[in-house]
Amino acid sequence: MPLYLFTDSYAMIVVFFGLQGWFAVGGIWSQAPKQSLRTLPDRGARYGLRVLLPPGAIWGSFASPVVTFFAINWHLGFAIPMAIGTAVGPISLLLALSVSPETRGKDLVVDVVLA
Repeated sequence: MPLYLFTDSYAMIVVFFGLQGWFAVGGIWSQAPKQSLRTLPDRGARYGLRVLLPPGAIWGSFASPVVTFFAINWHLGFAIPMAIGTAVGPISLLLALSVSPETRGKDLVVDVVLA
């Protein structure tokens, strides 16, 4: 991230931004569904992604306006807010994974009975 955000070289920006995009292509769409399904009972797993992923995508869509707000109103430019957002994302994912229950090998049952 610092290699392309804090440089004046157009070539470095293109190369390292491309590398970051290449490694982050799966991002939320590869990790979140798997982790979400592991914490849901078998009966609820088929509906879980329909309920859990759209709110995450909605909140994630606020990233661009938030970065723009800090870049313009705090006179930071776009590099610093983007660097903070890029660093906070993996940290929040690791924190979420650290507090999630381990469900491997456990028989999950539905606690809520719907009519």
